Amino acid sequence: MNVYKLSEKYENAKRSLIHHSLIQISDNSRLTVEECKEVIMFDENTVKLRLSFGNITINGLDMKMKNFSDRGVIITGKLHSIGFDDN
Repeated sequence: MNVYKLSEKYENAKRSLIHHSLIQISDNSRLTVEECKEVIMFDENTVKLRLSFGNITINGLDMKMKNFSDRGVIITGKLHSIGFDDN
């Protein structure tokens, strides 16, 4: 097995074991969520994300999503509220 494939397998295994997410808010205009599993819903006023511990809902105005990847997501706009759902 080459080093690239071994490294890829290690990173995938490491991600599957992570059971927490880091949520960072900058002012009321930028939200960074690491270890986001899925974007459930997105429009300019509401974003709903699935994390390892449950779902979060972000409400605001003129929201945009940037840099969605297996590592996380960045949401910009005028943030009003964030709610957590343990389901």
